[in-house]
Amino acid sequence: MSHALSATLINAYQSHTRAHWSADLAPSTLQDAFAIQGEVARALQAEVAGWKCGFQDGTELVFGAPIFAANQRQSGGQWHLASGSGVKVEVEIALRLGHDLPARPHKPYRREEILAATASVFTGIELVASRFVDVTPVPFLARVADNFNQAGYVVSAGVSEFAALDLSHLRSRLWLNGTLAHDAMGGHQMGDPLIPVLAWANQQGDHLNGLKAGQFITTGTLNLPPLVSGRNEVIAEITGLGECRLLIDV
Repeated sequence: MSHALSATLINAYQSHTRAHWSADLAPSTLQDAFAIQGEVARALQAEVAGWKCGFQDGTELVFGAPIFAANQRQSGGQWHLASGSGVKVEVEIALRLGHDLPARPHKPYRREEILAATASVFTGIELVASRFVDVTPVPFLARVADNFNQAGYVVSAGVSEFAALDLSHLRSRLWLNGTLAHDAMGGHQMGDPLIPVLAWANQQGDHLNGLKAGQFITTGTLNLPPLVSGRNEVIAEITGLGECRLLIDV
């Protein structure tokens, strides 16, 4: 297939500009949205470094979206923001896969299998920004096609010994330019951060070869994400998982 939304998103990536939403760009189905993700990734020759997953608000409809290697940073790295633009900053628990989790529709994965496939768990920082000037009118399926507003991701070393950690009740903190912007226990929308990971593993529908060893899966925000513009030193910390840092520059 070739969809008008694919061309719009490809142009936004390649031109480093944001597009204006038009209702005629909307995908008809979730499967169309996943197909558009694949079209865009192939056109950009993008390597998939990781995945984000979650649910449509108020429903059990699960989505997955690729995180491109070109948009990944290591802890301590830098992210350039165009003048006048901004990103939302999310503190997240992420899993690094030690082996593949292939689609298995006739034998659903169990939570224990997801953990057994996990090589490490780490503190991540997600940068959230749409490829559209105004995301407000963009419907759910189009957001999925746009990798659910995934702009960038910062990975840290994390820990390989995580069996004793209660992932639902870890303390997370976020500092922006030295000011504490978030400090809370737990905070994941689903309670258990593995709920969306398990749901996506069991309902994979992507066009990008699925969940592979070496990739990471991020589980969703633990904080109400602030909108950041201008130069910022970002530090995220999750108890037991360590620290993750990013310098946002302009």
